[in-house]
Amino acid sequence: MDNEKCSLDGFELKTDGFDFKTILRHLLDQADELVMKSSEGLPMTSMDKISLPANGQYGPFKFSNMCVVDSSLMASYCCYLKTDQVRSLFGSHKILRAVMVFMGAKMYNEAKACWLFAQMDLYESSKIIITKANNTDTQQFEVNAWSEPTDHLNIFNELVLVKYHFDEDRNSPSACIFQVLSNILSTFEHLGDVRALGMNEHKPTLILVDINRRKDTTPPLIISDCYSRIYELQFLVMTRKSFHNHVIVGLLLSEWALYDDLKTDYDDFNPKSADFKEDFIILLAGYVNIPQDEPHDVPFGIAEEGRYGTRVFNPSRNQPKEHLD
Repeated sequence: MDNEKCSLDGFELKTDGFDFKTILRHLLDQADELVMKSSEGLPMTSMDKISLPANGQYGPFKFSNMCVVDSSLMASYCCYLKTDQVRSLFGSHKILRAVMVFMGAKMYNEAKACWLFAQMDLYESSKIIITKANNTDTQQFEVNAWSEPTDHLNIFNELVLVKYHFDEDRNSPSACIFQVLSNILSTFEHLGDVRALGMNEHKPTLILVDINRRKDTTPPLIISDCYSRIYELQFLVMTRKSFHNHVIVGLLLSEWALYDDLKTDYDDFNPKSADFKEDFIILLAGYVNIPQDEPHDVPFGIAEEGRYGTRVFNPSRNQPKEHLD
């Protein structure tokens, strides 16, 4: 590609190598300015007022095949609104904080751009493809975000305390070091690959479960771990057998609802009565730790506020993936 330049919100960037770091830094600065200008703190539009449309455009970049990204944004923002703990967790991550700020301000193109360009700048595994648009006199680029929900989980990497995989040997000696997390996650591992997110390894804030089509029954809406902590299902990223290459997400708002970026309004959805055998196919689930009034005990000798650092258990499964849009 020629070493040409295109304008993006008041500054120029080279397009021969796509300087996503510059674009991302600009977006992060924009989010910071938005917060500083707001007299009410972080903008936080309620979910029933969010209307995230399909695709979109930021500067010269036109987005397509965005159903996975759009569903991921809605799922993340739904969790973000749920508790102070999730807001603090996401607020500690500069990219997620910016994305949530843009979502709360209903600046959807900026939220999508921040999510996408973070993937392209930070993670080599990104499958997002950018091509120069044809038949245009100006520099325009098409961003094809065709992907699987699991392709976007790396945006949470810095927040992952530990992750277990569905077919992993639970008797691994290394797992004993993380007894508390092992005990907590054992209540989720039958569903799929599990990621525990948080700032304290003994109190995960958000549990992400990569179910990846393994289950055709309703997942538990409430899960209580061995320390009596309560985790409530907040979202289900899904596809449908009738439209298997399009991704949607069920969200727990005041009641459950179904978001589809091809529609302007939420559809009715109830996981208790949904047909997961012949209709909905579950890809990803998210559970939020709902704070209780009483403190929860952990094994004697392990401080609640202790922190050992991130521990990742590598997958032994190499299952082929089916691309979605």
